[in-house]
Formats: sequence, structure tokens, C-alpha cells
Amino acid sequence: MSNHSRIKIGGNIEGCKLTTQVRAVYPKAAKKKRIQGTIHLQVLITKTGEPQIIEVLKGGDPQLIAAALEAVKQWRYSPCLLNSEPVEIRTQIDINFTLNQ
Repeated sequence: MSNHSRIKIGGNIEGCKLTTQVRAVYPKAAKKKRIQGTIHLQVLITKTGEPQIIEVLKGGDPQLIAAALEAVKQWRYSPCLLNSEPVEIRTQIDINFTLNQ
């Protein structure tokens, strides 16, 4: 028998919803240099709906990464619920920086 604990899958899951989304500010210097790209982040959403641990999965220009992180730190979610109890979740967020913004 394995020492791994078993996790029961199932139950009543209610996904969290984004309630406050602060748009990333395109850095002027990056715009001037015509730097574009998508910043891929993995974010831990707490039981209270706040982004807590934000990791860069794939980035690009450091200016764009900093702008993406600054914006996502200010996002807020309604709590994710499992059987009516708030739970933490991990999600991926992609922030696009394109010159036609």
C-alpha cells in the first residue's frame, strides 16, 4: 500500500470570477522601441480571491513582465468554492502587449 494520501475528486465546484481587472500599462519605453509580446503567468488565487504567488512561466522583455505583474497584483476574484467552502486555486493568466493597443 502506498503512503500517498488519497484525494477525493468531485463535489460541488463553483469557479471564481474576476471582479476587478486592472489593465496592464504598456511601458512607454517598450512602446517606443516597438517591443511586443505575451507574458504568461501562473497565479495562486487565495481563499479570499486575491492573487498571492505570481510566477512568470514565459516572458520576454523585463519591462513588459514588470507591467504585467503590477497589474495582476491588483486583480480581485470572487472566491472559488468547493462544497460551499472557499479554496485556493492556481490559474494561468496571459497578458498581451501589442502595439495596436
